Amino acid sequence: MSIQVNFEKHCKEADEWMVEIAEQMGYPDRSDWAYGTLKTVLHVLRDRTTVEEVFQLSAQLPVLIRGIYFEGYKLSGKPDKMNAKEFMSRIKKDLGNSNPITAEEAFRVVLELLYEKTSTGEMDDIRGQMPKAIQQIWNKYRPLEMSDDF
Repeated sequence: MSIQVNFEKHCKEADEWMVEIAEQMGYPDRSDWAYGTLKTVLHVLRDRTTVEEVFQLSAQLPVLIRGIYFEGYKLSGKPDKMNAKEFMSRIKKDLGNSNPITAEEAFRVVLELLYEKTSTGEMDDIRGQMPKAIQQIWNKYRPLEMSDDF
């Protein structure tokens, strides 16, 4: 039995994510910076998240983005303990010197894209696992939506 894999579809999905990030960063012609930004923020979020939530989010990612997400992932010792300063410092360090975007802007752009492309519930579950100080940074860019159901 032969299975047809539509690689063009998977490449198109990943490219759409890169284009969106590059545009939100203000550098529409720099897919390399968009890739670095996406990879960096995904990895820092992933490493600060429980294994269960890592796999739940991954199920909602396009195939090639999921590959980026899991690149270099080690299950043991997760989630990594980091406070808000360490969280943002790691984003800054991993972005490198060639990407002019700030850690805060990188976090904002990727967070907005994840909320747009995945379920709000999953993203809010991940937010809920973060230390309060990281939640406060998160809330600057994506305030927790309050339900009218009391």
